[in-house]
Amino acid sequence: MRYFLMLLALAVGCLLPVQASINAKLGVFLKAPLMAALVNFMVGGFVLLLVILGTRTPNNLLLAAKEAPIYAWVGGMMGSIFVGSVIFLIPRLGAALSFGLIVAGQLVFSLVLDHFGMFGVPVQPINWGRILGVLLIFAGILVVQKF
Repeated sequence: MRYFLMLLALAVGCLLPVQASINAKLGVFLKAPLMAALVNFMVGGFVLLLVILGTRTPNNLLLAAKEAPIYAWVGGMMGSIFVGSVIFLIPRLGAALSFGLIVAGQLVFSLVLDHFGMFGVPVQPINWGRILGVLLIFAGILVVQKF
């Protein structure tokens, strides 16, 4: 099961630069990256609504709203910053360099999240092997940027 989940994560990762490139094209077409991000979230929200209705997912929104910690509501804001930034960056840096840097940022902060067990993630201390992995990502970014 773990290998299936790892393959799923890899496949989902493949969707991000495709989505970002399509959104960036929409941003160029609309001459407004933020409008393209809004369209992205509107379409995504509509699709999620259809899936929720189609699967008859139980709706306990009011109960969840009362019990969820404040930081749990910040994810949508972070998602909008991410999508808007990617739409802005791709036409200027290209998909490979943009996502190389994004992945590096994700890994660096993921090490911090793991090390301190922030937001309920399992604690996994930072060690030299994990640091080396991140440094290799940065080396890859330098190669991508050079060529």
